[in-house]
Amino acid sequence: MKRTTNKQQKAYMKAKAALETLETMEHEMEEDFVKSLGVTNEDGSIPSRTWMIDNDEIAEKAIEDFGKIVEDSGLWEKLKKAKEDFKIAEEALVQYALSIIPFQKERETLTKAVKTSIKYREQVVEMVLKLDVSTVK
Repeated sequence: MKRTTNKQQKAYMKAKAALETLETMEHEMEEDFVKSLGVTNEDGSIPSRTWMIDNDEIAEKAIEDFGKIVEDSGLWEKLKKAKEDFKIAEEALVQYALSIIPFQKERETLTKAVKTSIKYREQVVEMVLKLDVSTVK
């Protein structure tokens, strides 16, 4: 039987996928950039991220240069927008999850918890994503 999703679940999954795609692009760009520098760490390893470069002077310059590359490519603005869209979609999903809790005391407790604890927020998101909304009245 196919699981039914609602608009909040769909929006969250779409926003998360878009953000993950852009973050992967950024990571791949950064890895290629660091490789192009020909940098190796003291232990002989080749860093995959600018912040993983052992030499602080080289790392600072690489971080600055890569930041400019990401900005100039337009990826930075896309990432900022995707993060904001994800944040909005997550909040809508959490609010939906809270709205379907039948008992007021539990709803109030969880409302406070999702504002102050990332652990509880993540658990609420995980649970509501598993929910087949056709079972909710």
